[in-house]
Amino acid sequence: MKQAVLYQPNDLRVVERAVGELGDGEVLIKVTAALLCGTDLRIYTGRKTKNVTLPSVLGHETAGIVVDANGPLPEGVSLGGQVCIYPLVACGQCVACRKGHPNICRNRVAFGYQLDGGLSQYVRVPANARQNIVPLAGVSAPEAALVEPLACALNGQNLAKVQGADAILVVGCGPLGLMHIRLAKAQGVHTVIAVDPNEARHDIARASGADLVLVPGEDTPARVLAATDGGVDVVILAIGRVEALTPYLGILAPGARISAFAGFNTGDVLSIVANDIHYNEYEVVGASSCRLENFHAVAGLVTAGKLQVADLVGTQFPLDQVVEALDLVASGKDLRVGVDPWL
Repeated sequence: MKQAVLYQPNDLRVVERAVGELGDGEVLIKVTAALLCGTDLRIYTGRKTKNVTLPSVLGHETAGIVVDANGPLPEGVSLGGQVCIYPLVACGQCVACRKGHPNICRNRVAFGYQLDGGLSQYVRVPANARQNIVPLAGVSAPEAALVEPLACALNGQNLAKVQGADAILVVGCGPLGLMHIRLAKAQGVHTVIAVDPNEARHDIARASGADLVLVPGEDTPARVLAATDGGVDVVILAIGRVEALTPYLGILAPGARISAFAGFNTGDVLSIVANDIHYNEYEVVGASSCRLENFHAVAGLVTAGKLQVADLVGTQFPLDQVVEALDLVASGKDLRVGVDPWL
């Protein structure tokens, strides 16, 4: 099989490797779509090293077909069926797992980090991760692979208590910002406002359900405030730039939540006046990856047609052009760029 192996930062090579025999309980997935995100780009360039074991096969947004299994398959999963793969394997024993946060397990391993990910023609799912195989029929392979980032967005929205909010502000209209807009509308948020300097993204943000889309500028906070009933209930940072939050700190509603959703560069500091948090009862929440239940919830929304995502799929490259795919991700000029390893 062909795999794209990252040996060192910026040293990504497509190589041939044997598939090998399946061990007890293992499942073999034929990869049909592997999408790329900013995290993959940061790993590729060496800006993200935490939990990454090199050499590594990247790709944690993966869809495929079940082609072999050494043992019983999870409920609802069958040979020949399309699935997506929840990427995290928690230990179940650490303090994070014991306190109900398996997605931030202190001993977790993940596909695309320590386990071979989706930039490969086949993925072997170990026995202790069989429950991570989630069936998803009736949609294209790239749409199935979109379940992972959608599940991350849902996890972030749950933590920020988006459901029930009157007005939210999404900062950044890249693919994940657009997913946040759609999920917020699906969860019944009345007013969704989006901000992005790239006006080419504004039309799709409106089509995603945003009630107001603005370019950041001096008058933008005032325009956002005027569109709400006393301020924004939730601000979602869907772009990894901490300074993108600063203009909107003065238009938060009482009891507002700030979601540090995006991945940031090492050492970035989010600055908020302590007394503003104290007197207004603001909450600042993080969001790291997602939970298996988020995967199942989003898969249900997508298969039921309640969450339209096909138009979020960008250019899909052959595996041999994976570096070009990552370059396109870095440019920000497309939607969810990915790889079809069989092209």
